[in-house]
Amino acid sequence: LQCLGYICEELANLPDPAEGEAPPIEQSQTNKILTAVVQGMRKEETNNDIRLAATTALFNALEFVHANFESEPERNFIMQVVYEAATCTEMRVRVLAYQCLARIATLYYEKLAQYMQALFGLTLEAIKTDEEDVALQAIEFWSTLCDEEQDVVQEAIEAREEGRPPERVCMNFVRGAVRFIVPILMTCLTRQDEDATEGDWDVSMAAGTCLSLMALTVEDDIAE
Repeated sequence: LQCLGYICEELANLPDPAEGEAPPIEQSQTNKILTAVVQGMRKEETNNDIRLAATTALFNALEFVHANFESEPERNFIMQVVYEAATCTEMRVRVLAYQCLARIATLYYEKLAQYMQALFGLTLEAIKTDEEDVALQAIEFWSTLCDEEQDVVQEAIEAREEGRPPERVCMNFVRGAVRFIVPILMTCLTRQDEDATEGDWDVSMAAGTCLSLMALTVEDDIAE
């Protein structure tokens, strides 16, 4: 699994092929890699080192599993094992699982709607109660969604100006959740690490950044 993780990382770093060119890896190979990875991530796997290696490999593989995310059964299974990893007893696995969720929010934003209710509860609980490293990544998930929704709105404006339909539609995930998340993030502002040195990134700073991004995303709705 560690070897697969390194391979996936190298493949993800390759430049996107030009139109008409073959991708760096065939879909049949992608399927085999993904099968091995998600099997290692399942909650039935009792070795957390294996789950850690598998979750790392998935993070590196997300760039080239577009075809798998187009298939609802495959997408459901991937999201299930990521969710399970986010509740693993091993903190390092949970951190990586939330990093996967943030990456999925960027790469597959338009596929998130059916999973947002579960992700809403999962991320808010992590922000409120989990260890700092995990809470940081849960906050980053929402910051990533803010960035993505701002991009989608800007793309729609540009499409309208050019007289063409937008390629993507804003799902307003942030707008729908903001009144629940803002109070939690406001509480996080008080969770400052007294031993932190200048430049250290902590929950307080992450929460402040996320609040700023939410304000840009939903504008006046953040004050409701």
